[in-house]
Amino acid sequence: MSDAARGMPPDPVVRQAIAWWAKLQSGLADAHDRESCAAWLQADASHRQAWDRLQAIGRDARRVPAALAHAALNAPPSRGRRTALRGLLAFTGLAVTGWAGYRHTPWQRLAADLSTGVGERRRVALADGLNITLNSDSAVRLHMSGTVRGIDLLRGEMLVDTEARPGIDALRVNTGYGELHAERARFDLRRTSEGARLGVYEGSVALWRDGAWTHASAGERLAFADGHLVGRHASDPDRLAWVDGLVVAKDWRLNYFAQYLARQRVGVIRVDPAVAELRLSGVFPLDDAERALRALEPALPISVTRHTPYWLQVGPREA
Repeated sequence: MSDAARGMPPDPVVRQAIAWWAKLQSGLADAHDRESCAAWLQADASHRQAWDRLQAIGRDARRVPAALAHAALNAPPSRGRRTALRGLLAFTGLAVTGWAGYRHTPWQRLAADLSTGVGERRRVALADGLNITLNSDSAVRLHMSGTVRGIDLLRGEMLVDTEARPGIDALRVNTGYGELHAERARFDLRRTSEGARLGVYEGSVALWRDGAWTHASAGERLAFADGHLVGRHASDPDRLAWVDGLVVAKDWRLNYFAQYLARQRVGVIRVDPAVAELRLSGVFPLDDAERALRALEPALPISVTRHTPYWLQVGPREA
């Protein structure tokens, strides 16, 4: 079903709304910019719809830029202040085209029926015998009518528990890289811009892609992406620790551990290449990256520095 038929603003309109929001939040917008934005809102009903949804969902998306804008606008009037503001505009401009667009803007959530912000997890009963848990920064679109049960994972990660019901079709999940079919299963699915990963813990799941079926049973994990063969590995139940707000690391590289924690927070974690390949194991809190990283300081030759609430630096410990 098209976005228009579902009453959703199309993606180009959503991106335009985000671009206007970024400009107005930057502190550099003048009266002409505000008038132009108002004219854009009035030009089409889908513009207002996208803007209203952005405002409703924007709590998460605004956390970093709004805080930075507040700090910059409170600085003494000077060339430095204007430089900071221009830097902020460049930062928020990334929300449309670059890394920040994927990490901090909610355009997939604008088109979603259910979503979570960064650092939020949510469990939802969708129907009799069908439950999902969304991880941080995730969004899904639902297709639930009559005997049909369908989920589009637009971004992020989810845990699915589905049970067979008489007269109900098998659950279908659109991963963006293929379609999953499951009648009775417990599985998790993560979608990124690079591909998808499926882990099966109970029952079985079938993947349909490129005109062929690939089946995965409990204890198996599939990795797949456009233009690549399906990889098959062993699934690890400890990967589901995120449901309980934990992360279980087993001989992980430090830079991978930092990237995993970064999914649950607004901001960045920088790991110095000199320590990036250090290995670690343990159970850590998922919602407090600084505490989790500092817990490694006695065991690894590293030092964790917090430059701002949004920027953690992990580097070598000085002798």
